[in-house]
Amino acid sequence: MGKQSIWKRIKPANVMVAVLTVVAVAYLIVQCVNSMQSNIETTPAVYVTMDESISAEGWFVRDETVAEGTSSNSVKHIVSNGEKVQDAAALAIVYEDESIMEASRRMEEIDNELSLLNSAVQSVDNYTNDNTKLDQQITREMQQLAVRVDDGMLSDAYETATELRKLALRRNASSLDVASIKSQIVALENEKRQLTGQASGRSNTISAPASGYFSEVVDGYEEILTPEKVRTMQPETFKQLTEQKVTAPTGKLGKVVSGFTWDFATVLSEENAARLSVGQKVTLKFSQISANADAEVVAINSSKESGEALVVFQSQIMNGELVSIRQQKVDIVVATHSGLRVPVSAITMNDKGETGVLILTGNTARFKYIDEKNSYKGEQYYIVPKGTTYKYLLMNDEIVIHPSGSNNLKVISS
Repeated sequence: MGKQSIWKRIKPANVMVAVLTVVAVAYLIVQCVNSMQSNIETTPAVYVTMDESISAEGWFVRDETVAEGTSSNSVKHIVSNGEKVQDAAALAIVYEDESIMEASRRMEEIDNELSLLNSAVQSVDNYTNDNTKLDQQITREMQQLAVRVDDGMLSDAYETATELRKLALRRNASSLDVASIKSQIVALENEKRQLTGQASGRSNTISAPASGYFSEVVDGYEEILTPEKVRTMQPETFKQLTEQKVTAPTGKLGKVVSGFTWDFATVLSEENAARLSVGQKVTLKFSQISANADAEVVAINSSKESGEALVVFQSQIMNGELVSIRQQKVDIVVATHSGLRVPVSAITMNDKGETGVLILTGNTARFKYIDEKNSYKGEQYYIVPKGTTYKYLLMNDEIVIHPSGSNNLKVISS
């Protein structure tokens, strides 16, 4: 009777309020836990490849020979900047004045037109229905043209393009008007005879002084910075030479970079120079050059007075892009490391003094070992080997970035 009277006195509305209160308290507790959880910053363990490098600024040093002769408005360049040339090959033709150069240019155009027109007449005389064979020849010439352009052999590429045009004429020989073509040939030959008399004996040729790569840029360092000189220099001498004001000669046609190799010299601190040794293979990554270059350390000239060293690299990677650049910023890649990326701030120790990281799983942090001995430490990240068991760091583990600020977490050992 007593118990029943008590329950009768508790109104249903009061029961509902009590239930809602309990639910609200539980919700607040969960939110607090989640709030603490959300304040813990993590990052996934991802597999990366990182370069161990030295940043510097240096100078290209090459065997360079300035071509005799001057450049002016009446000079016609036969080769382009960065093109391969042979010893004694024609680099340019110097004319008495611009009118003679224009006459020469027109004669070249006439020669090209005559070559095509004569080829057209011949293709009609030798007309054949075997278009399949001609198509195969055209395909081969197109492939050859692509190869020569890729190799920087522009003069040879021009000859291939001319041959390609002749083949195209032969392919369409059945539709050509021979009488009209022969009339054009006569007119062009008459024009050429007049121009030849006008330009005869009024030009001379500038030839390549050596085999190599042609460069239009003459900066005045061609005889100051040579591989033979630089490889024996002290860093003080090198800095003095590169810091002095050098006036580039004016009116020069260009130069030829011979030897098909180049050196790159830079002054490094003793600490950075100690990371290198003569004969060591490195990769040079330049700031303004598209391709990286494999190179070898050929000289390390240290100075106790300055606490610096002049380091010289040699590379056999030569192309048209490299022949004219003199000064360049570079990253010297001395090693490449692959593994799991771990922020330096995430490294911690367990109560046994063992090195590792905390991995977040739900509201629990698990301690996982890392192989510190075989890890690479950069300025911001460690690169550590992937673990082979769950006790070690594995790919995609959620790493706690600041374990010292995660005291609210329950930590368990692996």
